Amino acid sequence: MIVREGKSEYSISYDPLPGSPTFIASPPATAMQTSRQRQILLVGSLSLTALLLGGLIGGYGVSRIVWQQMQDPAFLRRQLKTVAADDKGPSADGTPPLVRVALAEAKMIRPEKPIIGRLIEVRKVTASSEVSGKIIDLPVDEGTEVVGGQTVLASVDDTWCSLALRRGEAQVASAKAQWESESNELTRLERLWAQNATTESELQLKQAAVAGLKAKLDEMQATVDEQRERKVRSVLLAPFDGTVIVKHAELGQYVTPGDPIVDIVSRGQIDARLMVPESAINFIRPGQTLPIKIDAMGEEAAGEVVSITPYGPSASRTFPVHVRLDDGQGRLKVGMSVTATIGMGAERQALVVSKDAVLVRPDGSTVWVAVAGPQGQTVEVQPVPVIIGVRSASEYAVEPETDQGRKLLRPGVQVVIEGAERLAAGQQVRIVTLAEGSADLAQPGQVVPPAHPTASQSSPGKPSANREG
Repeated sequence: MIVREGKSEYSISYDPLPGSPTFIASPPATAMQTSRQRQILLVGSLSLTALLLGGLIGGYGVSRIVWQQMQDPAFLRRQLKTVAADDKGPSADGTPPLVRVALAEAKMIRPEKPIIGRLIEVRKVTASSEVSGKIIDLPVDEGTEVVGGQTVLASVDDTWCSLALRRGEAQVASAKAQWESESNELTRLERLWAQNATTESELQLKQAAVAGLKAKLDEMQATVDEQRERKVRSVLLAPFDGTVIVKHAELGQYVTPGDPIVDIVSRGQIDARLMVPESAINFIRPGQTLPIKIDAMGEEAAGEVVSITPYGPSASRTFPVHVRLDDGQGRLKVGMSVTATIGMGAERQALVVSKDAVLVRPDGSTVWVAVAGPQGQTVEVQPVPVIIGVRSASEYAVEPETDQGRKLLRPGVQVVIEGAERLAAGQQVRIVTLAEGSADLAQPGQVVPPAHPTASQSSPGKPSANREG
């Protein structure tokens, strides 16, 4: 028997012997569930505690091993040897590292500023319908090249225009015949009036009638000319040489005057649009030739400045400048990025090196000079701290900071343009050329004692520099 008490249920059974009832009560179901949850929580807590203890013990063991290794002199010496070998790179086995060199020159140079821009079209037009009707021919698509005055862009149904033209021509013929008849009658009346055989009022009425017929004939002729022109303009021709870039209509579409058909951009010439900052705008003038580099193609072309807009965005302090380029082969595309080089002043004489020869450190710039070694048969390198003056696209004008540097870095000496990042003062090197991988020693020049380290020079074996540019 089931006995309910509140939310609990008890099962009661009786002894089969008469007169001896025995009650057996089962525990509530909710109490059993609570007991199971407590067991699960206990097991989870014990597992997490064991995991944390294991991690602490493992970390302690690793730290003890690391601490013991850091106290071992032999282990530290092995690590230092490994780092030193990695730092020296190709020279770890005693072989002089390979470097490329170029000559320092004394020549004229002027400061230049690169300006980023993009190519835009010289002309762009939306060719629109000039008549009403259904498009019955649309032979062009996006990317189609067109010839001005020859290529058909679209043809509009001219059936109704042709019928109106025929009707107008018939009306003109009728009005012309009537006007000629009245003109002949007017001529007859003029002769009679000259003979006093008719009245002046009758003559004036005839003259007015002839003039009215002539005006009506001219109006009808104008209507015919209008229909004839509308028929001609139902065929839309390209306005200039270019390329279709957008289609606004499709075959079978009904259009009215002014509805766009296609967009066309010109070809043959293209403009580079530059946003020139205010610091450089006065160094440009219309008609000036500027070198323009097409970034996507890696090529450079000369362009002519065709316009300078004296009004620009106030936030950026820049002014739009258009430079026109010839594109007879059609390789340049609207939207390509370009870089223009603008001269920022007059040329001046200076010591010039390749921009790849200049290394920049936190405390200055350095040029590595290749000089003759002690025996005159080897080549050593010495660092020369420099100050960068004029900057151009590929070359820098530099000035050594010290007298010792001026003795080392002079016109005609060889400077390292590749491989200087891991050099040390007085280190021997092998000079290679671009064409061959074999070593090609530089010609020994004037023997100059090695330079003393300067504030701009890092410690030997631990260079930290970035190549300028």
